[in-house]
Amino acid sequence: MEEINLDLLEKRIEALELKVFPSGDPSTIADKNQTITNILTQVQTFVTTALTCRETITSMLQFYGTLNDYLDPAGGADELEVEAKRHYILQLHPEIKDTLQTHTRILQTLLPFVESENISKVVEMTAQLEEASVSHLSLYGEWRDTMYKMVVALQDFTDIMSSIKVLFSQLDNTLTNLEYSLQPKFVTEE
Repeated sequence: MEEINLDLLEKRIEALELKVFPSGDPSTIADKNQTITNILTQVQTFVTTALTCRETITSMLQFYGTLNDYLDPAGGADELEVEAKRHYILQLHPEIKDTLQTHTRILQTLLPFVESENISKVVEMTAQLEEASVSHLSLYGEWRDTMYKMVVALQDFTDIMSSIKVLFSQLDNTLTNLEYSLQPKFVTEE
């Protein structure tokens, strides 16, 4: 069963490739390994990598909001409050420096994905993928309408068959009663 589903999925992907690739034949592409599925897999890897860094980036953005409040020159009304903020910022300096290095390292690991040819291919093929999706959606609409008509026809057929079954049952009862009434009746004299 899984093999049938996999074959069906591969056929659908091949049909999409025929619609998406400009030449109309995915076998004429110079790099045959760069099919839509491979490109989308690489994009998914990029997105997954980006999402793993999301929590760190979110926490840093919240931290930067607090730090920005401390660095606001209009925020300190008296000398004691300004000194407390300065002391807090000086304590955070090593942590900020480490975080900056971590973000720089993460950005360096993400740059090959961002600048890769596959990302640009996906961006270029977006319009073609949308067009294929729209045509698939219209085919789905036609299929759904056809299926609805088939269901209605099958329901009508079932109703007709039920009516025929009832009519044959009534006909059988009528014939049985007729046969019974036509049988000679034996009268016994007492």
